[in-house]
Amino acid sequence: MNDSGDRKRIIVYAGDGVLARDVIFCSSSDSRRDGLLGRKALGPEEGVLLKMPAGRSGKAGFMTSIHMLGMRFPIAVAWLDEAGVVVHSVLAKPWRPYYASPRRAGYVLEVHPDLLERIPTGKELRWERSDQAQL
Repeated sequence: MNDSGDRKRIIVYAGDGVLARDVIFCSSSDSRRDGLLGRKALGPEEGVLLKMPAGRSGKAGFMTSIHMLGMRFPIAVAWLDEAGVVVHSVLAKPWRPYYASPRRAGYVLEVHPDLLERIPTGKELRWERSDQAQL
């Protein structure tokens, strides 16, 4: 697991298997703000991994919250600690103003809603850049 560079494509793994192959790593304020907004749909292998900024990393609640205003489809959302362990996950529905984790988080993963059952609390995730994957 590494911080792969802003807007780089990564592969996210859950346990021994691939969770999603086409995930965009978002570490800048612009890329985090854009996230999945403007998309009409999300493929089963697509998503974004948001790296919280230093002032928000490790925080809970509003500091690592997401919104679904302007979104056209539901997504599975997982908040991860700095080690990549899921501390909270939820199905986020379109046009809801606020979703937050009650636990501290350093990353927020947004993926296809069908993947929610694969990202329960306590699950360890890891990732690597797509161009460096050892598949």
